[in-house]
Amino acid sequence: MESSFRKPLMHRTTRRANFHDYTKPWIYMLTYTERPNRPPLSILNPDASITHTELGNLIEKELRDIPLHHPEMAIYDYIIMPDHIHFILHVKEKLEKPLGREICGFSGACTNHYRSLFNVEAKDSLFFPFHDRLLTGKNQLATMKSYIASNPRRLHIKRLRPDLFRRYNHLKIGDKEFAAYGNIFLLRNFDRQSVVIHRADSEKIRIENERRWLDCVSNGGVLISPFISRDEKAIRDKAIELGGSLIILRNEGFEERFKPQGREFELCTEGRLLLLAPWPDNLHRASVTRAQALEMNALAASLSAFSGNISLVN
Repeated sequence: MESSFRKPLMHRTTRRANFHDYTKPWIYMLTYTERPNRPPLSILNPDASITHTELGNLIEKELRDIPLHHPEMAIYDYIIMPDHIHFILHVKEKLEKPLGREICGFSGACTNHYRSLFNVEAKDSLFFPFHDRLLTGKNQLATMKSYIASNPRRLHIKRLRPDLFRRYNHLKIGDKEFAAYGNIFLLRNFDRQSVVIHRADSEKIRIENERRWLDCVSNGGVLISPFISRDEKAIRDKAIELGGSLIILRNEGFEERFKPQGREFELCTEGRLLLLAPWPDNLHRASVTRAQALEMNALAASLSAFSGNISLVN
């Protein structure tokens, strides 16, 4: 039976912040992703370095020339990956038109190089519309630069261990279907325990539960939870410090180009993480409602005791 709060499929490939004025001075990280069946922009080498293709070299020149066409803009950093590019763009002065309209000439020039090199039809564009992230905090610029610099290493690791970075659109566990990302073999770990902390729990119960959960991960077991409350997040963090494995339930599914970030990426490289979304088609980021929290806690409890069939649904 489907939940009453299940939301329709919402794609976020061209996500924009509807609260933001895209003509004002700001710093962005922009991502342009190639459309399917386009030639590579770069090659990932065995040492996790990147070598640009001829098309990639032309795109790099267009990227570096953006400030020549738009003196009110600066490029702080960039990376040209095999099928996408990231760059940090600083809009230093108020724009006459929204950012997307101001820099549409960049993607158009890249498409023209693609058409010229490969003699393709004029209707075939190279990139999807760009995706943007707004700089919102004091230290976020350093985080953006670190993310860009680590892209080749991340791709190298994912190619070495593709099984630990696999997205499953339809994973059937018993009679319920999930979307999943990560190490699905954690579902076969014989010691799986759900983590839920109730407000009414006494201090004694909390201490006993914490000891039991941390003993579980210390001995190779897996903790399952949406880890919503502050106290549950504290258990999650202690489990990670102990080298434990986690199955995390989330109210949001996985868009086509989903990639785990930061700590979740590192946990995936070690095979210590599985993300499960009980509402696969919900790609809308929103706060977890009480109804969702209760249902995910119930699912965590049932998954901890589950011993039935796990299968992929076409």
